[in-house]
Amino acid sequence: MIRTPETQNWVLLGTAAASHRVWGLRRIEFPCGYNVPAGAFAAPGQALEMPAPGSQAWVLGGFALEVASGGKGLTSDEARSCVAGYRPWICVYHAALLDELEARTHTIEMWDRGVAIFYGLWREATHALGDLVPAERFKSVAPAATQLTVGEATAEGEAAAAYAHDAASILPFMSDFMTVSQGDLFVQGPLVALPLPSGAVEAVFQAGDVRHRVELA
Repeated sequence: MIRTPETQNWVLLGTAAASHRVWGLRRIEFPCGYNVPAGAFAAPGQALEMPAPGSQAWVLGGFALEVASGGKGLTSDEARSCVAGYRPWICVYHAALLDELEARTHTIEMWDRGVAIFYGLWREATHALGDLVPAERFKSVAPAATQLTVGEATAEGEAAAAYAHDAASILPFMSDFMTVSQGDLFVQGPLVALPLPSGAVEAVFQAGDVRHRVELA
């Protein structure tokens, strides 16, 4: 799926246990995240960009909520009817800003770490979206445990039902200060994460009968 500059692309943080594992962020009580550019999403069939050798990197897997119709000031009931479905999501994330600062013998304060997370998520062709799972079908997928396989490494993760926030809380919150529109995307955060193994050439995320595979450059 190719994202366009007209759509908003939000990646939420602090929504599941994997968020704490990667970023040290416990569950945040409201939908909190970053808006990343369309270029951060790889085109279908495009390999994801890899960090420089020696960088501490993670492969993340989860789901993204896609909007079918929107508006401003949505209620929880209205929000549920605005969902087109959910796309499996894989991301290769590394602390790019921290790596660059370390190379320049600089340090970073704790209050700057949010900037460091954004910098890592914002990088080109580091996110990949799978085929849309319609909202009705996703009801049977949401309770299934997730699995991420990268090279020879495999990790089990939480089910999508474990997310701290769903459409009924995400869309009303966001639509209080912006207009939610058709095609907007809200990555609900990682459900499973693996340190990036050396030499891995592909990553596979699976939940129930939903499988998403992406090549690693």
